[in-house]
Amino acid sequence: MRNSEEKRLQRVVAPVCATLFAVFTFIFVAVYQAPLLEAFYNEVATGKLSYNPWLVGGVVSLLLTTLALWLNRFAKLRREWTALAYLPSALLLAFITDIDRSIYSGGNISPLWVFIFVSGLFVYCFVAFVLRKILFEKIKDVTMVTNRVLWRNMILFVLLICLVGTLSNGNGDFKREALVMSHFNKGDIGKALRVGKTSLESSCELTAIRAYVLASAGVMGEHLFEYPQLFGPEGLLPGVERTSPLVPDSVYSLLGAVSADGESPQVFLSRIAHADSAATAAKEYYLSSLLLDKQLIKFKDEIASFYDMGAIDSLPKHYREALMLYDDIAGTAEFEFNDSIMRNRLHGLRAEEAKYDDAFVRGNYVRRKYGRTYWWYFLYSN
Repeated sequence: MRNSEEKRLQRVVAPVCATLFAVFTFIFVAVYQAPLLEAFYNEVATGKLSYNPWLVGGVVSLLLTTLALWLNRFAKLRREWTALAYLPSALLLAFITDIDRSIYSGGNISPLWVFIFVSGLFVYCFVAFVLRKILFEKIKDVTMVTNRVLWRNMILFVLLICLVGTLSNGNGDFKREALVMSHFNKGDIGKALRVGKTSLESSCELTAIRAYVLASAGVMGEHLFEYPQLFGPEGLLPGVERTSPLVPDSVYSLLGAVSADGESPQVFLSRIAHADSAATAAKEYYLSSLLLDKQLIKFKDEIASFYDMGAIDSLPKHYREALMLYDDIAGTAEFEFNDSIMRNRLHGLRAEEAKYDDAFVRGNYVRRKYGRTYWWYFLYSN
């Protein structure tokens, strides 16, 4: 009788645990960690097949769930410990989604992961041995309530999920970098530019990627300061060593030149922007570097070399903001704007500033309305 009740209980618990793990794995791979896995695939794949997160999520979910069920044929974990059968699969899931910048420099398996696998398998085998040889024998005649068993397994699953989340890579900036380049490579610039647009944080790599996408679309002067700019002119260009999905050669190809050894970003951009055969992107990068360095006077002088100042209202948004701010700070009327909306916004910013004496409070309140303008960057960013 006890055996039949035990089997009936396990026929309920085992499918529930398998379904929960399969669904979690699918969502984790196909949605949450999809950008990282796609970045890794693009680095190692030699064929021309595009990455399909739903297919990869389904395959990984099926394989890891099957592995757990197969291992449990030997471990025989049951009752409220059924969920522990998924510990090895959970470790494998964390391992394959612990993707970092080392994929761009041919990184190897970390010794830490070797330790984690060995420790995890030891715990799995030890617990299975203790449960089978000692505990299950002592409680074989104890009646278990199905709901109680299910809830205890749910608690174990929450712990496994926390374990996977802790061991895998959850770096938001790295994911956004991969996602931006994924959309850009597929030709969807709109989606690429919407990734993380409301975030106030950004990595140096993500800043360079966004600059490249904006310049490729010819809208750097229109949208650059709608994103966090935390690294000044140096954030426009990728580093010498590749640490992101953006290949440095792609940027230099767009600019039409390569920087010389020891040449600073601004010197390099100035040199190529003033060349007779300068690409449009090179000019935009250079003007943006002046704005990022808060060189308003030099920007005012240089922009006349690249744009018709007789059509000042047709300049990109951030360029107009910079020139209008120059007039406001200098107390001059050197530039005549017909854009009354932008002028009213600048007056509104000044009125907002006048409400607060504390600089920190003033900066936060101004950011709410004007945080995506060059004005806020120039006046309040460090």
